[in-house]
Amino acid sequence: MIRLNLPPLREIRLREKLAFFTPKKYKNALKKQMIYAGIKEDIIDRFIGFSFFFSIFLGIVIAFDLWLIGFGLSGIAIGLGAGLTILILIHVFIILIADSRASEIEKVLPDALQLMAANVRAGMTVDRAIWLTARPEFGIFEEELRRAGAKTVGGKTIKVALMEMTARVNSSLLEKTFRLVIEGIESGGELGHLLEETAANARTVQGLKKEIKSSVTTYSIFIFFAAVLGAPALYAISLFFVEVMTKLWSPKMLGGVTGSSMGGGMLSRAGAPTITVDQLFWFAVSSIALTTFFGGLIIGLIQTGREKNGIKFIPALMFGAIAVFLIAQLVVKLLFGGFFVL
Repeated sequence: MIRLNLPPLREIRLREKLAFFTPKKYKNALKKQMIYAGIKEDIIDRFIGFSFFFSIFLGIVIAFDLWLIGFGLSGIAIGLGAGLTILILIHVFIILIADSRASEIEKVLPDALQLMAANVRAGMTVDRAIWLTARPEFGIFEEELRRAGAKTVGGKTIKVALMEMTARVNSSLLEKTFRLVIEGIESGGELGHLLEETAANARTVQGLKKEIKSSVTTYSIFIFFAAVLGAPALYAISLFFVEVMTKLWSPKMLGGVTGSSMGGGMLSRAGAPTITVDQLFWFAVSSIALTTFFGGLIIGLIQTGREKNGIKFIPALMFGAIAVFLIAQLVVKLLFGGFFVL
């Protein structure tokens, strides 16, 4: 007797309801990226529904707790913002997995095409050549090639099988390559020669990308130093300056200077700084976070041509910049704090 390992009926209904009530645009966008990431389609809807409502529930819990503590409306806003942030992070994480998967496939694509060409020149049919090209050394691409080969054996045309494979990988290089292969098959040309030339062109494209990436490394380094070292150091000096000025204009300092003296008259007429040290501190932290966020996107755009590829740099840049800011504060106080009583 065959036994199926199925989840309880209540659990199935709950997951279906969660997926059903998820906003359609969000669901479709995340589903597309999850397919690119190679996640099994039978768990995509359940994952989307669970992650969406879990983020909302967590945001409501945080908002309620902050409201009870006494944050009021700002606590509610923080809680809802936290839930939205979790949703965004989940989406970003899936996008990064999808891009990493596409990059791995593009690396082995020329070798796979070369082997496919050798199989065709050996007298194999195209579908069998694709099936035998699936080798363990091709990693993730092996699974996609096996799936395409199985579809052709199951009755689908080569064109449909290859286009369905390109629809599962977020790679323009893979899509253009197999579109060219399909056109060669339909036109009746020599497929072995076409595959070899396509493999050579793919290697050329990869070589050009590496050259471009190495040539723009200087710009990436400049952005890194400006966002992680330069800006935090300048903010630390500015914060120290405001702290000194606030101390000099304090009632205690002004009371120690005679009103008839030149210094006392100048200090009294100039007035104290209108910005506090705490306000400048949080302004500096928020500005550093914003600078490193866009700095990471710009580095991704420079190196790969796509802004989203720079998302993976943002946490490291942001953490490093804030750490430099805090360390620079201590260094400035150690070097110049002895001149002032702070």
